[in-house]
Amino acid sequence: MDPAIKQRNKQRVDQTFRVIDLMEDIRDIWRETAPLQEIDEARKENLLNKIKKARKALDGIEASL
Repeated sequence: MDPAIKQRNKQRVDQTFRVIDLMEDIRDIWRETAPLQEIDEARKENLLNKIKKARKALDGIEASL
């Protein structure tokens, strides 16, 4: 297999797992704050940071298609 294709495929898999891990972290935040899901500023910053990282990884996956 061409090394460039192998690297691209590895990167896609790594980014996919990154998104999954981040989404699990986000789900944990929702569970911790249930049932009202009221979040303080620190938790909100953490949540927004995880969303930003997930979006970046998804953009990377999309760009590699």
